[in-house]
Amino acid sequence: MFTKLEQHSWLKIEAGRGKTARECYRGLAEVCGTAALPYRTVARWVQAFRAGRQNATDQPRPGRPSATEAQVSSVAKLLETDRWWTIRELACKTGLPHTTILHILKQSLHMCKIASRWVPHSLTEIQKWQRYESAQMHLERYKKKGDAFLNRIIALDEAWA
Repeated sequence: MFTKLEQHSWLKIEAGRGKTARECYRGLAEVCGTAALPYRTVARWVQAFRAGRQNATDQPRPGRPSATEAQVSSVAKLLETDRWWTIRELACKTGLPHTTILHILKQSLHMCKIASRWVPHSLTEIQKWQRYESAQMHLERYKKKGDAFLNRIIALDEAWA
């Protein structure tokens, strides 16, 4: 219903109006129901806003990141040369654990494996428009020629296209 950021923003406004943490929690619980932040979290945020905090977003947490920029770039360079790498091969080549390689591929590089090949998971704006235009063209052909047009279509795996 409401995201954490939206709830934090509301807490900032209510704390600025002088409301107590308990009043803020009751208001959130009334609107958000079970999706409301826990009372202890509300109390911490209200206290932080009263102490002068301006930002309603979560601060980066301490700790080691799962993958450094250098690691991400080394995996990306390997994939530029050959997209047929397996996770184990990438792990052996880079010396990173396979879980880190998987995290880099999925979270940092936004890739997925299709037909044994790593490909970008999201389409660029140009690719989206190209797909839209080809779909429109096929729809127009189908309207003109009917089932005869469908009999001429050959389906390919998208890794080959």
